[in-house]
Amino acid sequence: MTRNLLTALLLFGLLSCGGTEKETHTSKQTGMCAKEKMAADGIVRLSKIEVYPEFLDEYIKYATEVGEISLRTEPGVLTMYAVGEKENPCKITILETYASREAYDKHIASAHFRKYKQGTLHMVKSLVLSDQTPLNPANRINNFME
Repeated sequence: MTRNLLTALLLFGLLSCGGTEKETHTSKQTGMCAKEKMAADGIVRLSKIEVYPEFLDEYIKYATEVGEISLRTEPGVLTMYAVGEKENPCKITILETYASREAYDKHIASAHFRKYKQGTLHMVKSLVLSDQTPLNPANRINNFME
């Protein structure tokens, strides 16, 4: 279980993704792809999830898969960084950033997100979506996989 949790926490990153007509920037990091720039209506969110203990390993598999696919295929998904509390690994927080409201809407309409949502409904004890305001908008998160 610890190995699966560590894998899930480390595997959210960028592999490759399709192009976009919107303004993008490329990273020089291995495995990075062109991503849309954060727009004025961009979203920074903390998803706070508590999973029933008996479903933790299965939930991590779903979360890892949706995170990897989203970052690989969606130019507007900028960050998906998941962490579990040391004292209670069933409490998971995911930092999510989306380039725009449109990018978020596309994400939640995607087949991979719908698969995750439907597959994990019975596993989730609680879910809080908390939108955030960056204190320093010039500070960007560089989310990638090696």
